[in-house]
Amino acid sequence: MQGAIVVLALATVAGCTGGEGEDEELVADSEREAAAEAVAATYPDAYQEFSLDDGDWGAFGGTYDQTRHSPLTEIGPDNVDQLGRAFSVDFLEQGAEATPPQNQTYPVVVDGVIYATTSFNHIYAIDGASGEVLWHFTPRGIGHFSNFGLSPNRGVAYCGDRLYMLTLDMRIISVDASTGKLVEQVDIPDAVEGAKPQLGYFNTAAPICYKGLLYVGTSGSDYGVRGFVMAYRADDLTPAWANPYWTIPPEGQDWRGAGRFHGGGSTASAVTIDPETDTVYVPVGVPSPVFFPELRPGPNPKTNSLIALDAFTGEELWWRQQLAEDQWNYDTFASPLVFDAEIDGETRRVVTVATKQGYLFCYDAETGEPIYERIQLLDRIEHPQLQPGKAVTIYPSALGGVNYNGSSYDPETNYEVVSTAETAAIIEQSESAEELERQRIAGDLDLGITSDAYFGLTPRGWHDYGTVRAVDLSTGEVAWRVRTPEPERGGATTTASGLTFIGGGDGVLRAIDTATGDVLWRFQTGNQIAAAPAVYEADGKEYVAVAIGGTFTSSFGGTASRIDVFALDGSQDRSEPPELSPSEEPPGSEAPPVWLSPLDADTLGLQVVAGEGGELNGQRGGEMVVTVPEGKTLNVTYSNQTGAARGLAVMPPGGGGPAFEGAATPGGARGVRDAEPRYFSFTADQRGTYWIGSPAQAAQGEQIVLRVAAPGTTPTLRADRQLFSVSEESE
Repeated sequence: MQGAIVVLALATVAGCTGGEGEDEELVADSEREAAAEAVAATYPDAYQEFSLDDGDWGAFGGTYDQTRHSPLTEIGPDNVDQLGRAFSVDFLEQGAEATPPQNQTYPVVVDGVIYATTSFNHIYAIDGASGEVLWHFTPRGIGHFSNFGLSPNRGVAYCGDRLYMLTLDMRIISVDASTGKLVEQVDIPDAVEGAKPQLGYFNTAAPICYKGLLYVGTSGSDYGVRGFVMAYRADDLTPAWANPYWTIPPEGQDWRGAGRFHGGGSTASAVTIDPETDTVYVPVGVPSPVFFPELRPGPNPKTNSLIALDAFTGEELWWRQQLAEDQWNYDTFASPLVFDAEIDGETRRVVTVATKQGYLFCYDAETGEPIYERIQLLDRIEHPQLQPGKAVTIYPSALGGVNYNGSSYDPETNYEVVSTAETAAIIEQSESAEELERQRIAGDLDLGITSDAYFGLTPRGWHDYGTVRAVDLSTGEVAWRVRTPEPERGGATTTASGLTFIGGGDGVLRAIDTATGDVLWRFQTGNQIAAAPAVYEADGKEYVAVAIGGTFTSSFGGTASRIDVFALDGSQDRSEPPELSPSEEPPGSEAPPVWLSPLDADTLGLQVVAGEGGELNGQRGGEMVVTVPEGKTLNVTYSNQTGAARGLAVMPPGGGGPAFEGAATPGGARGVRDAEPRYFSFTADQRGTYWIGSPAQAAQGEQIVLRVAAPGTTPTLRADRQLFSVSEESE
């Protein structure tokens, strides 16, 4: 009966936008109070979950306000040099089913127990003093998770002696925090219409549980999903709001009417809650197709935005957009922070958020009034307008700026410490809406670029790196800056003793003096770090825990999955640095494989070898993709090593005669009977997609895909699941 009361109370205000008159405001306030009382009645123990003062680290950012600041002081500037590795838990050695070697978890620690997740949605409980694994939970039905590609999980929520996790395939799972036994699970699409994984929805973020309500969003902007936030009752996982809060219009309406299946506006990081006002602050991502704004005209309201909602009703209070008409994939991704700051000599309640574009924004927490806008957090911010079929270099790339990584606010200095990834990419926009829409169905990746590299190509000679900055909230100016050799994708954690802990893609965990920016301590963990530390107390001792492993998207991570925990008098044995280059050349930064090479400014050389099994250049079924600009001449060298009679031709998809004049070996489909090299040359003078293969084998699908793009397009070769750009200058 109590559940019915909650839903009824919320239904009366879910669509309210706030009145201008005093009477309407009083009515809205009374309805919100009624909703809050109803929630409290159904979950009476929801108000005292954990305490930073008792040594807990109870949420994604430590507390509901996501400030990532610990009051613990045992470890400080005077003794941090004695900090060492107390223990490690290697999740790849725990016998878990098919755990990928990657990790971005943000540990939660309550009563001295660490709760950490891994890829494929495993949960571990670890004794925070000894490192003993207390229990391990594996969700059912994870066999298909390998289809998701990137599959990290960034943590759990703790509420009422239960843990809550969001899965890749859009489930909410509740387990007993003491035993790890499953309590409840629900499918998010049951309450959020259409939020199905087959339509592009998925989840990697940590949920937040506050006063008995669990707050859930989604990833998937790049797949054209419709972003939302939804609240559930933590005790039984039934909907607490009458309807989800949708961040963008329904399909086909307003700016979503110009293209098929486009959307975005997902909330892919943990929300932030102000416990003083019961306000939820929601970071909202990009519109899609992100690199092709023609199909979503206008500013796309509420994408790339910060939105404030009433925690109990889901009513919108205000919103601010950080970037309108985005065409560079610069989400407002990271969780906001809410805190009291000294600004112009007075204390103000503020909410801040940093973006992938590389700026920090600060607003009045109650009204959304801007206080500081576009405080620069990167060394280089440069992103020209994209052009159809033209290569454009942007700084940062879609993987740069402030991604999901959390910032930290230190009240002693009034500094917000922000870590960043200084990156660059070459982006080539699709040539036309028709090209982009031709084969599209719901749930397809929806980027709007011609490249097979989802985040663009790395400019030749560029290497990503990291920076850490402290922003003085008194002035809005940067107080200090630290440069690191690899991107800082994890985030910062500050302590009341004056330290900032932060780990980078180079595998080094650092302790920085928060007041000065001096690096006081370094520890090489041996693998990439792409998560922020948690600071906690167990058995009266202070510890620092951080996830190790990262993912392949930055610093060539994704080679480990573990938790390293540090304490005073821990081991000083450092690990060997991680390998910071791939086994093969990284996309775009070095010369490509020999299959494609520049001969002069107008000509490329293409080598094709048909192997004994019929594969071309060692790859099957169109795995190799060659992209060249219209008007480029290709000199083709062909060696038939199949033992059968097979010629080679450039054909329309599905087979047929040569697509260009001279684009075939002499003698027809079976005109080459030995391995002696044959040659032909042609000019790619018509845009489109073609097959390079044997006309005799076209039906079997053994071909190299040739894409002829707009003049000026950067030639590329996709091989062995990597993408290489080819210099048009003679080598």
